[in-house]
Amino acid sequence: MPMTDPASPGHSPTARPGAAHAAFAGWAAVVLAAGRGTRMRSTLPKVLHPVAGVPMVRLVCDALREAGFAHVVVVVGPDARDAIADAAGPGVHVAVQGEPLGTGHAALAAREAAGRHARILVLNADLPLLSVRTLREMAVRHADGRVPLTFLTAYLDDPTGYGRVIRRNGRVAGIVEESETDGAARGEPEVNGGLYAAEASWLWPTLAAIAPGPRGERYLTDAIARAVADGGAQSYQVQEAIEVQQVNNRGDLAKADQAMRDRIRRALMDSGVTLVDPATTYVDAGVTVAPDTTIHPGSHLIGATRVGTGCRIGPNAVLRDAVIGDRCEIGGSTIEGSTLAEGVTVGPYCHVRPGSFLDRDVHLGNYAEVKASRIGARTAIGHFSYVGDAEVGADVNIGAGTITANYDGERKHQTRLGDGAFIGSDSVLVAPVEVGAGARTAAGSVVTRDVPPGALAVGVPARIRSIEGGSEAGA
Repeated sequence: MPMTDPASPGHSPTARPGAAHAAFAGWAAVVLAAGRGTRMRSTLPKVLHPVAGVPMVRLVCDALREAGFAHVVVVVGPDARDAIADAAGPGVHVAVQGEPLGTGHAALAAREAAGRHARILVLNADLPLLSVRTLREMAVRHADGRVPLTFLTAYLDDPTGYGRVIRRNGRVAGIVEESETDGAARGEPEVNGGLYAAEASWLWPTLAAIAPGPRGERYLTDAIARAVADGGAQSYQVQEAIEVQQVNNRGDLAKADQAMRDRIRRALMDSGVTLVDPATTYVDAGVTVAPDTTIHPGSHLIGATRVGTGCRIGPNAVLRDAVIGDRCEIGGSTIEGSTLAEGVTVGPYCHVRPGSFLDRDVHLGNYAEVKASRIGARTAIGHFSYVGDAEVGADVNIGAGTITANYDGERKHQTRLGDGAFIGSDSVLVAPVEVGAGARTAAGSVVTRDVPPGALAVGVPARIRSIEGGSEAGA
């Protein structure tokens, strides 16, 4: 039976509409994701490390798509091509940088994939905090500036690790990498933010003409000095310096994750969601929550979770890839890969495992586990019960301590409970088995065969007693 999706559309602080902004139809965006990221000390490529639950490269590509850049090129290394392309999301074009010979060499590798677009936006994939506003304003600033190149700058209290902007008489003269700065330049607080906008007719031949360094590298920063010589390079200062937070190591990753989650929490509260203690509430970038929902301390909303309006979540709830309908109440329990229709209540210490659907007004009490099952409307599973691989009808009562014995050591089997069935406490339903509509099992029964509608099953193994005639038969 197909599962419905009852949740309200909700609000996502990182929602990424697919429609392109008309002003950027002539642009291609190039995302540099080929760096090895050795300082992360990880077998996972740096740009695949998650920030607020989403790979960095996906956050960057999603921001570009929302800003209106429909043509996105991701430059990858040959070893991680497929993994990074998959993580970047739908519709991206992939270019491969055969050797790691610097950012300028990487950008040049995107030339063919960028097509004939007149303007190019180039940015690093390790800048997950860049906002849609900054991307749009940067492009507009470049289009209005009539210069070959525009680049993003920021003023940082601690500029360590960033290239410094060099100015003469207030005008941009170039970029000096930190390793090449002298004592005076090292203290300059204006840094290169790693985002560039350029005219394609100027950018591609300029990158090709940059002389390789001693190790064969070409850097985008060298293009700034070329732009100064070719008619001027202009800068655009970001409004919030945190947006240029690069992720080069685990400490940077933690800072970026905290900043992104702060941004998500502010957006949720601005949209009408109550966070009782924002500092102890963790919401991933892909989550949506509708207004008038309250999230209590210690709760984690993870992955593609969607929460409807008027819900009460937590404290200490974990919702992973879950769809939660309106007016649900979920205590300190875990819901994974499942759908709850409106009005469902889940008490503490329950676990709803992937592939489950709980229909309207279902009630789970304490210490109940549901796995790959469909639970009908208004059914109650009170306490200390396990329901796995089951099809449960409406208005069923499942007593405390009941389990569906769905695994015979080799295969999983299904249990079916008809509408209005009453399952006594400590019943064991040995699948495959069906309990008909209106049927009952006595407390402690071990049901190994089907129970007809309206009948009563009693004993170990259970025997059938007809409710009308009182006769018994083996069950």
